[in-house]
Amino acid sequence: PELVDYPFYQFPNEDHLEAVKHFPNGKVLVFGYGSLMNHESALRSVKPEAVDTMQKAVAFGVKRIFNYKATKTDHWGPNQHAREKAMLNLTQTLNISSVANGVIMEVDAEDFSRLVKRETGYDLVPILVARWDDVVSHNPKVVIEVAYTFTAVHELRNHIDYTSTKYYPVRGYMHTIQAAARNYGDDFVEMWNATTYLADGTTSVEDWDEETFDGILCT
Repeated sequence: PELVDYPFYQFPNEDHLEAVKHFPNGKVLVFGYGSLMNHESALRSVKPEAVDTMQKAVAFGVKRIFNYKATKTDHWGPNQHAREKAMLNLTQTLNISSVANGVIMEVDAEDFSRLVKRETGYDLVPILVARWDDVVSHNPKVVIEVAYTFTAVHELRNHIDYTSTKYYPVRGYMHTIQAAARNYGDDFVEMWNATTYLADGTTSVEDWDEETFDGILCT
């Protein structure tokens, strides 16, 4: 499929329901790469029927990175470091071999709008995805589909830049997502750790010493 055939939206993603027309069954395929992988978190925004469609997937031409600056993190645990403010983001690349694993699910227009409202500061963009089992088994008949996902770019949206290279992952948030990924299998969480990066874009979370907040990111 050609991504240019699908509309791109900038936050606050007005007219996002136009995207529904590009899916014959009226259900938009959405790719979740962080908290949406957690069923309990997803159910806060979408119906149980949508969560029932959730499947493991791989997205192409993207990079998962902790560079979204959170404004409130206290609920993720005590004793947080002053530079522990980064949440997940998914950036688009020009390299189709750049991948990230996550989940896809089908949502109706109502749920789609709830997800858009939930993701403050994120643009809504189409990406290419495939089912996890087809990718890891090297299925020659793998089906590549278009799904929508949320990306925050290093530009102003409503006069705010929601990204930053100065902050480290909120550890309580990261651990919750890692626990969700682990529910999908050891190989799935291993790939998640290997394809998730700090704000420098090169240090993976599996290589980061979580107790160290110096020497990696710029000040």
